[in-house]
Amino acid sequence: MLRKLFVLLMISLMAAGSAAAMPENQEVKKTVARALQQPDDRSGAKDDDRQIPEQVTNEHWAYKQIAELVEKYAAEKKLPEGRFCTKEELVDCLIGVLAKVLEKYDKEGSQGIQLDDLESIRPLQVSLESKLEQHDAYRNMRWSINQILTLIEPSEAPFYRYKVGVNGFLRGEGVRNFRLPDANYTPGDSEGRFLYRVKPYVYWHPNNYLDIHFEGQGYGYVGGNQHLDEYSLYQGFVEAKSPDKDLYTGRSWVALKAGRQEFVYGSSFILGADTFFNGLTFDAVRLRVQPQWSILKNISLDLLAGRYAPPSSEGIKGNLAGGYLTYAPAEDSAIEAYFFRDTGSEDHHEGERLDIYGFRSTSAIGIFGLEYEAVYETGRLFNPNTGANDNINAYGGHVDLTGEFKVRNFDTQIFMSVALGSGDKDAANGISSAGEFRNPNNDTSLVGDMSVVGDLSGIDVGGHHASGMQVYTLGWGIDIPVGVKRNLNFTATGRKFVADSVEDGISRDIGLETDFTLTYTMNKDLSLILGYDRFFTGQFFRDASGSDKDIDYGYAMLVFNYDRTKRIQKSPKAIR
Repeated sequence: MLRKLFVLLMISLMAAGSAAAMPENQEVKKTVARALQQPDDRSGAKDDDRQIPEQVTNEHWAYKQIAELVEKYAAEKKLPEGRFCTKEELVDCLIGVLAKVLEKYDKEGSQGIQLDDLESIRPLQVSLESKLEQHDAYRNMRWSINQILTLIEPSEAPFYRYKVGVNGFLRGEGVRNFRLPDANYTPGDSEGRFLYRVKPYVYWHPNNYLDIHFEGQGYGYVGGNQHLDEYSLYQGFVEAKSPDKDLYTGRSWVALKAGRQEFVYGSSFILGADTFFNGLTFDAVRLRVQPQWSILKNISLDLLAGRYAPPSSEGIKGNLAGGYLTYAPAEDSAIEAYFFRDTGSEDHHEGERLDIYGFRSTSAIGIFGLEYEAVYETGRLFNPNTGANDNINAYGGHVDLTGEFKVRNFDTQIFMSVALGSGDKDAANGISSAGEFRNPNNDTSLVGDMSVVGDLSGIDVGGHHASGMQVYTLGWGIDIPVGVKRNLNFTATGRKFVADSVEDGISRDIGLETDFTLTYTMNKDLSLILGYDRFFTGQFFRDASGSDKDIDYGYAMLVFNYDRTKRIQKSPKAIR
């Protein structure tokens, strides 16, 4: 065990060093600032009060931005020179520019469009919206333009006053030699079901310092002898932010969020939302501190506390509290440290708790990205054999390497990872699970799509337990553009599972999972996913159950979102 911890520590230091060495990249933000900070802007105006008069001179910000875009994209219509320019002439030229932008995006993808051009288009679209809507040419391309403009919308600083809509997924799935509700190996059985998750929502941002968010959820499934319908408030919170907020990045000195909310951090290895099923929320309070001083501007600290919220907690009761510290010296580089105390369980006993200490690092070098996360767990766990609490002593982590490059103008990805969770001979023999690593079943991609292995604590088959898990992953993917809004992605992934500890006479070879996924993205709000997965059972299944049958799983899923949005214009003063 000490040897494994030493290896994890050395990789941690290497990953941290590469992340810290990445240079700070603020070029994109500076470019955006230059695009919006025009000389005659009324910088004291409210965000959505940047109006364009019926006639402008060639010194007006709108005239300058459109003229620059016309020249850059070789649009056919030109702005008049030597006289006043009408608003209608601005609109005609802007429509010509938008058509050229779509044409370029269709040929070259997002790499062909510069972010500063999108930042120039956004205020023009908002200010001229009523005039633009009068033209059929604009209405025909409006949807596509809005898809492209989402590239510049940071999630922390929404470009809208309110958003009302509904999102979710519909999925049909079938499996052989496996039971879906309780994720059990059942040789000879087959079943299928229809599963849905629908979330109506309302987001309201009455000003720059207050966010109000309500999100309901309907979740359920039907098929065979299975039936479930759950309706609940999934999220409902108010977030108040200090008035020194940077409207572009969303950073503010202090932000306090109270109510029912998700907690998603890092790659969801420890804390995240179970998005493939019914999610996970907490009735909680989160305080976020983001210093604005230049020496600390790359640091963010979250302090949180709350309790598991039903029904998404699925019977788990208890509290969660802790902190998450992030240092991000560059856009693609971060060092994170966290601590959580989790008392959640289905059958809680006095004194039980899980203390989680974690470190995570992400960095990028050329076309490659590296992520490393190491976790150590302590606390107290009830032992039904003795009636007392045992001391927890467990560890886990993962190292992921990804690469993105072009093959004959197609975006291609490769990815590989190693993940492990400590096991214990006592856990395999049913004596004590105190040495077994526990990470929540958050549907992390590290353990595959099928949920045969739900997390890194291990797996139960035929009354036998394999404690701890090692997972070795190798995958490949390719993007195939099929239009301005549409994209086709295919991925093929293999995962080898090996147990850390098993009973005497039983193999540690769990098996090999192969996942094949085809995703057709019609636009940012509508996707169709087709998947076929096969789990080639290893010797452990033969020893534990006497069966050598493999597990097959297939599904078709429609992921959707529909919303009505009132967009706002960011003031140039918002960008420092």
